[in-house]
Amino acid sequence: MKPTDYEPLPIPPPFMFGCGECTELLVTLGERVGMDGTFIPEQIAIAKHIVTAHPEEVPPPHTRRCGQCPKYAVRPDAADRWAEHRARDLFLPETIARLL
Repeated sequence: MKPTDYEPLPIPPPFMFGCGECTELLVTLGERVGMDGTFIPEQIAIAKHIVTAHPEEVPPPHTRRCGQCPKYAVRPDAADRWAEHRARDLFLPETIARLL
Protein backbone atom coordinates (compact mmCIF):
# COMPACT_ATOMS: atom_id res chain seq x y z
CA MET A 1 0.00 0.00 0.00
CA LYS A 2 1.38 3.42 -0.99
CA PRO A 3 1.16 6.56 1.21
CA THR A 4 -1.12 8.11 -1.40
CA ASP A 5 -3.63 5.27 -0.97
CA TYR A 6 -4.79 7.12 2.11
CA GLU A 7 -4.88 10.62 0.68
CA PRO A 8 -5.02 11.57 -3.00
CA LEU A 9 -2.53 13.97 -4.50
CA PRO A 10 -3.95 17.51 -4.52
CA ILE A 11 -4.51 19.42 -7.73
CA PRO A 12 -1.39 21.55 -8.18
CA PRO A 13 -1.80 25.32 -8.43
CA PRO A 14 -2.27 26.88 -11.89
CA PHE A 15 1.25 28.34 -12.12
CA MET A 16 2.65 24.79 -12.24
CA PHE A 17 0.67 23.98 -15.41
CA GLY A 18 2.02 27.12 -17.08
CA CYS A 19 5.62 25.98 -16.61
CA GLY A 20 6.96 23.24 -18.88
CA GLU A 21 9.48 22.01 -16.31
CA CYS A 22 6.86 21.86 -13.54
CA THR A 23 4.58 19.90 -15.84
CA GLU A 24 7.33 17.41 -16.74
CA LEU A 25 8.27 16.97 -13.08
CA LEU A 26 4.63 16.46 -12.10
CA VAL A 27 4.20 13.78 -14.77
CA THR A 28 7.30 11.99 -13.50
CA LEU A 29 6.01 12.23 -9.93
CA GLY A 30 2.64 10.82 -11.00
CA GLU A 31 4.32 7.90 -12.72
CA ARG A 32 6.41 7.12 -9.62
CA VAL A 33 3.43 7.40 -7.27
CA GLY A 34 1.67 4.82 -9.42
CA MET A 35 4.47 2.36 -8.70
CA ASP A 36 5.05 0.71 -5.36
CA GLY A 37 8.47 2.33 -4.91
CA THR A 38 9.55 5.51 -3.24
CA PHE A 39 9.00 8.88 -4.87
CA ILE A 40 11.20 11.00 -2.61
CA PRO A 41 13.67 12.01 -5.37
CA GLU A 42 10.79 13.27 -7.50
CA GLN A 43 9.35 15.27 -4.58
CA ILE A 44 12.71 16.89 -3.95
CA ALA A 45 13.20 17.71 -7.65
CA ILE A 46 9.85 19.50 -7.89
CA ALA A 47 10.37 21.37 -4.60
CA LYS A 48 13.86 22.52 -5.65
CA HIS A 49 12.51 23.70 -9.00
CA ILE A 50 9.71 25.68 -7.36
CA VAL A 51 12.13 27.35 -4.93
CA THR A 52 14.52 28.40 -7.69
CA ALA A 53 12.13 29.14 -10.58
CA HIS A 54 9.02 30.28 -8.69
CA PRO A 55 10.17 31.64 -5.29
CA GLU A 56 7.15 33.93 -5.04
CA GLU A 57 4.90 30.84 -5.01
CA VAL A 58 6.54 29.19 -1.98
CA PRO A 59 3.98 29.14 0.85
CA PRO A 60 4.73 30.85 4.17
CA PRO A 61 5.91 28.80 7.16
CA HIS A 62 3.38 26.35 8.53
CA THR A 63 1.78 27.56 11.73
CA ARG A 64 0.11 24.32 12.79
CA ARG A 65 0.59 20.57 12.57
CA CYS A 66 4.19 20.77 11.40
CA GLY A 67 7.05 19.35 13.37
CA GLN A 68 9.62 20.46 10.80
CA CYS A 69 9.05 24.24 10.51
CA PRO A 70 10.15 25.05 14.08
CA LYS A 71 13.36 23.08 13.45
CA TYR A 72 14.08 24.88 10.18
CA ALA A 73 13.24 28.28 11.72
CA VAL A 74 16.25 28.13 14.04
CA ARG A 75 18.66 27.03 11.29
CA PRO A 76 19.55 29.94 9.00
CA ASP A 77 21.83 27.59 7.05
CA ALA A 78 18.77 25.55 6.06
CA ALA A 79 16.74 28.33 4.40
CA ASP A 80 16.64 26.58 1.01
CA ARG A 81 15.62 23.24 2.52
CA TRP A 82 12.93 25.02 4.55
CA ALA A 83 11.55 26.63 1.40
CA GLU A 84 11.58 23.23 -0.33
CA HIS A 85 9.73 21.74 2.65
CA ARG A 86 7.01 24.38 2.37
CA ALA A 87 6.82 24.07 -1.44
CA ARG A 88 5.93 20.38 -1.11
CA ASP A 89 2.50 21.44 0.21
CA LEU A 90 1.70 22.66 -3.30
CA PHE A 91 1.70 19.20 -4.86
CA LEU A 92 1.51 16.62 -2.04
CA PRO A 93 -0.99 15.80 0.70
CA GLU A 94 -0.06 17.50 3.98
CA THR A 95 0.68 14.20 5.70
CA ILE A 96 3.37 13.39 3.14
CA ALA A 97 4.60 16.92 2.41
CA ARG A 98 5.53 17.64 5.98
CA LEU A 99 7.68 14.55 6.56
CA LEU A 100 10.91 16.08 5.16
